[in-house]
Amino acid sequence: MSQIKSILFSFIFCLSIVTTAQKYVDLARFHYINTPQNNFDSIGGSTNIEEFGVDITLPIKLNDNNAFLTGFYLEKIKLKLDSGLDYRGISTINLKIGFNKNHSEKWNGTYMLLPKISSDFKNLSGKDFQIGGLILMKYKKSENFKYHIGVYANNDLFGVLVSPLLGFYYKSPNNKFEANFTLPIWADVNYGLTNWLNAGINFLAITRTYNLGNENVYLTKASNELYGYLQFKIKKSILLQTKIGYSLGRSYEAYNNGDKIDVNIWGIELGGNRTILNSTFNDGAIFKIRLIYRFHIEK
Repeated sequence: MSQIKSILFSFIFCLSIVTTAQKYVDLARFHYINTPQNNFDSIGGSTNIEEFGVDITLPIKLNDNNAFLTGFYLEKIKLKLDSGLDYRGISTINLKIGFNKNHSEKWNGTYMLLPKISSDFKNLSGKDFQIGGLILMKYKKSENFKYHIGVYANNDLFGVLVSPLLGFYYKSPNNKFEANFTLPIWADVNYGLTNWLNAGINFLAITRTYNLGNENVYLTKASNELYGYLQFKIKKSILLQTKIGYSLGRSYEAYNNGDKIDVNIWGIELGGNRTILNSTFNDGAIFKIRLIYRFHIEK
């Protein structure tokens, strides 16, 4: 029993290192997305998009100021890439390997290596493997407020993707209002209506690439998604979110493997000249269900 208590204490302390101002960490997140039929531009026909995903994070304490971070992200997407084509699947397996360090009472840093396989998993080759990284520095202004600044980069199939990050986290003293911004990729604001129900607004920006192994082609997914949602507390550590949203500038564009750009910064493409091989489809509604296992850190 004493060994179990020691392991549990180490785990809780490690989580406190990782979260800084937050009083919780989401150890597991599962989601399912479906859309109504999205019409292809100008040519007729339509497709819906179906997506499953799981995101696992596990911190491991090394000492009082350092923690090893590990976990993985999995996704599978099913859609048509053009009118008249059959539905097909694309997937990502993304490992999370990193390090979290308390540099001082105010400053905390997270350093992550993010290798992944992103493809249709046909004829796997070196083009299916990508590697990215994340650096995020957090400054604790008070118990309920912190700033963060950082950068995310990945060697996508079109070239290098770089996204500078800037944001903050705030929790009101009465624990009803919460705001979490990491721009330009994430923003979330929610308010507690009761002790079991929150209402919120969420924004998510995504850019990913997938190798299509049999076709000498890669696919670029770009989507900006705005949601309104309700969050139900099933149990203290189990949350269910039901989201209704709309895509803004969503696209799944196919390119020849030789079509590259120099760099993509904040969604702005610099250098290169690419030709889209497929038809794009219109923006539309998105329905999303999210199940979260949340570990609360008792202060």
